[in-house]
Amino acid sequence: MPVKEIHDHGRVLLSETEHHGHRIDDPGDLRARIVQHALFAGHLVVTDSQVLNNAALRPLLGERHESDDPSYLADLAALVGADLLFVARRDSAGSLREVRDGHASRDVQGVPSEEYADTIDEISEGHHVLYSGSKVSDRFKERTVEHLKALIEPPEDDFARTLRAAVGWIDEQDPFYYNSLRQWSAHYASHNEAASDLALESVEKTTNWAYRTAVPSALDVPIAWGAVHTPTTVAVRGDVHRDDELMPSWELNPRILRRLPAEIVCESTQLASRGVVVEQFARVHAHQQVDAKSLEDNAREYLHHLQAAALAAFRGSYDEALDAVRDERGARLHVSMSTEVGAVASSFITLGSAGLDVKALMLNLLAVPASVLVDSREAGRQRSKDRMREWLEKECDLSDEAKLLRVVSREEPFD
Repeated sequence: MPVKEIHDHGRVLLSETEHHGHRIDDPGDLRARIVQHALFAGHLVVTDSQVLNNAALRPLLGERHESDDPSYLADLAALVGADLLFVARRDSAGSLREVRDGHASRDVQGVPSEEYADTIDEISEGHHVLYSGSKVSDRFKERTVEHLKALIEPPEDDFARTLRAAVGWIDEQDPFYYNSLRQWSAHYASHNEAASDLALESVEKTTNWAYRTAVPSALDVPIAWGAVHTPTTVAVRGDVHRDDELMPSWELNPRILRRLPAEIVCESTQLASRGVVVEQFARVHAHQQVDAKSLEDNAREYLHHLQAAALAAFRGSYDEALDAVRDERGARLHVSMSTEVGAVASSFITLGSAGLDVKALMLNLLAVPASVLVDSREAGRQRSKDRMREWLEKECDLSDEAKLLRVVSREEPFD
């Protein structure tokens, strides 16, 4: 089976398709996030474990389902065929079926049918990348042990002893498997009265983070992840806001992303405006200077094209999505370049211009009325300030469920 070479520096690895930890269980919600990433990245990468064991991802790629949910499309296999979505497969296996069988032999949770594994092998033939299984395994183990050791501090209580027991067990594992660690934790808790539940929670959280970041570290690609708490996208720096520090907002609705045909996403790769947007985003990921004016102009053209394509696709076939495209209360897409990446609601993200030393680029989809979507250059300073405060107030009032955040950075934070 041939292996595709990806040279485009606009590739990112999806973290939201991870099936451990805070996973997204609804296929429609997961599809909205995948399509959102696909619209603004050169290539997306998912791991072999994710494509096999994520029960919410499988129906989007063609797994047979008893009932079809009309609120989302199950057509993301087209992204694979268009080289927009690649599967990262460990080099120790000759196929995804082989990976699947190995998982089944170790009683890994969520293992799919043999038929599905064979189907994904067919779909991804020529559209996958290889990673070093041994390198990822070593990195996974090193990061887990390193973070757990950092948590061990005096006094020598049940918490510390439980962490030491976990570190000692992990040190003996070669290779180190996530599923085996969970089995050890359950056994340790049931056979040790002094086992610390808090320490075992820390072991799980640390292992989850190390697992999620091991493959992107080996492939040297940034990670596209979703924060549980959406950082505030408005920076209030005193009372002064210069127009060239602001970028306009566009409407993009998660309901639309659930139904936007993959064919439209694939066709958009031929747009010159998309190419510029992807290039500028990739420069952000690589800590390079960004041409904010070029990003703004081409993003406007690109998103106008997507809006027209969505209207044409939904007209006469899906009235709810069509209404969402036309709805003036559709979500706003706000582009902001961040000097700090954090997953806490109190974070402030600086809206930057060209030359800013950036670490990530965030795309927030927020339920904000279109009345606040006025181009800042058409308003005076006072009106601009008032509008910024209005955005801040509206965003702070939103629940986490009403927000859809895309963060791309070299490292998913451990928090």
